[in-house]
Amino acid sequence: MTTIKGVDNARINELDLARAGIVSASQAAPKEHEWVSEFEANGVHYRVEGHAHRGRPYGLDGDILLALQTLFFRAGCPENNRVRVPPAVLLTMTGLSRSAKDYVRLREGLLRIASVRWELTTRSLGKYRPEDNRTASTGLISDLWLDNDEGMAPLPGVRVSADSHVDVVFTATFAALIRDGLYQILDGDLMARLGSTPSRALYRCLAAHRIRGEHLTQELRVNLRDWLEACGMRGRTDAALRSLEASHERLIAEGYLDAVEDEGRGTRRFLTYRFRAAAHPELVAELKTRGVVPGVAATLSADYPERVRPAIHAVEFRMQGGWKPRSLAAAVVDAVKNPEKYGYALPDASPVVKRKRQAKPRPDAAVPGHNVPSDPRELVRSLLRVKLKREASAAALQALAELSPEGLATLRQALTSQPTAQALAFTTAVLHEPL
Repeated sequence: MTTIKGVDNARINELDLARAGIVSASQAAPKEHEWVSEFEANGVHYRVEGHAHRGRPYGLDGDILLALQTLFFRAGCPENNRVRVPPAVLLTMTGLSRSAKDYVRLREGLLRIASVRWELTTRSLGKYRPEDNRTASTGLISDLWLDNDEGMAPLPGVRVSADSHVDVVFTATFAALIRDGLYQILDGDLMARLGSTPSRALYRCLAAHRIRGEHLTQELRVNLRDWLEACGMRGRTDAALRSLEASHERLIAEGYLDAVEDEGRGTRRFLTYRFRAAAHPELVAELKTRGVVPGVAATLSADYPERVRPAIHAVEFRMQGGWKPRSLAAAVVDAVKNPEKYGYALPDASPVVKRKRQAKPRPDAAVPGHNVPSDPRELVRSLLRVKLKREASAAALQALAELSPEGLATLRQALTSQPTAQALAFTTAVLHEPL
């Protein structure tokens, strides 16, 4: 599967990965090493033929893959398509501990991801478009090296050596798509808040299937039997339904879904998903002119409407200073997803004095000229607003106003270097007030 520059509706490997249900949403390890799934969703008929000699990827494997993609992107997307990382980093990014058992889980997950390949055939059920009627055969990892450590204690399997590195080479196609920023369709903050693996897996599947070209559907109606196939959830239907219903509740509570309607019985049972956020055509158009693929542009405009224009301005400001991104589209997507990294304040931030240019700015330093607070207390308040996507509570702001300079420095470091969930938990502990 390849991305052709300048062609509308280019296929996105990350979307196909989610749409095909390659990583099963099941909490229990699927028993199949080969599988065939056929289902319909959002006006498209899918047929998936997959095989993985280590067993079908499931659950946490999706989080491991996302962590590898993120690290590859942060490393500047090396031309050799390779990323080397200590196992402990992957454990932290996927929410695992550093116990011997989790080193075993990490090794097994990496091997399942490396072994999987699949064929995906799609057929549009509506207006014919060539890109909706095709077959693609692909995989994710071309080479993987792990150092094993069996240890002395009796354990259920071999674990990755804690003193080594996980060495991964992505397939050329998958690496090219990460390089173009196309994997970042998911809301990282929402992923962290969802917590449970089934909820994150369902979110991936919903985010992929609601995209058609440059449009996001506000309502997705699916046959329950087909939907379980699409999510890779096989086996006992009652157990799958309990997991699905719990995920529905979580996605509604987090504001991603407005409602889920369940109607009918047996083979005629349908679910209707109603999404809360809608795409903004004018923002989609601005992102597309910077090379962002339509489906990704639509998703970003729905998830972060207040960030799109400030992010574009931040990237263009850097380019005016001589910075040349490897990919403009990837840089814009990265800026939308990481406002603190690019140093811009959201539109509702208080007007402040520009900061002077520093000779050697820190990695989290702001880009000069982009409405960044010069007062450390205001800067922390602005970072909190970005993390919370709203203003902090009055009690928390009062506690922030009384915080010592040392406390402010500690909070700023946490808010710019830690994942959102951990940063907010740390901030609450420091302020001794709810946010």
